[in-house]
Amino acid sequence: MGKPHYNSHMASIPLPARAEAHPHLRALNPLRDLPQVADLIEICFRQNMDRDGQEYVREMRRANAEDPWARWAHNAWEGASMPLNGFVWEENGKIVGNTSLMGFRHQRKKITMIANVAVHPDYRHRGIARATVERAMSHARDHSAHELWLNVRDDNADALDLYNDVGFREFTRRTQWTLSDGFIPPESDAFQVSARQTRHWPVHREWLALCHPEDISWYRSWNFNGLAPGIWNWFYLLFVDVNLKQWIATQEDKLHAILSWTPSGARHEPLWLALGPESAPEAVTRLLVHARRELGRRQFVLEHPAGRADEAIRAAGFVPQRTLIWMRADGATK
Repeated sequence: MGKPHYNSHMASIPLPARAEAHPHLRALNPLRDLPQVADLIEICFRQNMDRDGQEYVREMRRANAEDPWARWAHNAWEGASMPLNGFVWEENGKIVGNTSLMGFRHQRKKITMIANVAVHPDYRHRGIARATVERAMSHARDHSAHELWLNVRDDNADALDLYNDVGFREFTRRTQWTLSDGFIPPESDAFQVSARQTRHWPVHREWLALCHPEDISWYRSWNFNGLAPGIWNWFYLLFVDVNLKQWIATQEDKLHAILSWTPSGARHEPLWLALGPESAPEAVTRLLVHARRELGRRQFVLEHPAGRADEAIRAAGFVPQRTLIWMRADGATK
């Protein structure tokens, strides 16, 4: 599901007008700082770090060990996955605080992502997180970012307080689900499951836009255009050896839910659920149970808007792994 953006927070440290002049706050040097930043992220978020997060930390260490400038400089533009820009808090030669900046463009807007906000446990409650975040926000605005974004776990109350305080506001909330165990609930007879047909694509595309908004399309691991019917998509999927499967749940010929499986070869393979405004929750459960039975002993990951069909997803044998709150703040003044 893409690179993780972990967030933490502390209280307040007064900074001079030019915050970069603070003796402990400086810009990240990717040539030498990545290993320490990787260590800090691992220390702060070990308990919540999934396999993607672990691989992200390993990439940071490898980048530094294998001449990072030669390997990563060509990616030091908007969309780079490595944290090549940001600010660190350093005391006695040790990096104890970090905020990364990652850029991308969306609908002709320059967006800056605030990411990897972390403070070593021994240095918390001193305002270090606030200092690095505010400096990063100032830097992004100085470089003409139209908007600032971040995401944070919904159970990180301190971080939410900080981000609201410095001007971020929630715009969406999404939950990631995985299978709880090997038990498969019985399938209900109230809804019929069949393969999705070409004629369903217009509705499918509309429902995907509702459940997986364009605003965060850069973050997901699959381009939904690959789900469309057509000879060229068929040839492409054949070429990359992707055995795409798609199902619909109907009741008395009324379409209620659509589910797509896009095998990735990863340990947890993605399922994409599309619902309409009047979709019945029971149809969601029926589709997910059917997919589990047809696809066998695989591990799945499902991301969906938080609160939308939560109980129906849980009833199919899935458990929530995390809920991320996506927030944004104003960028440079027009």
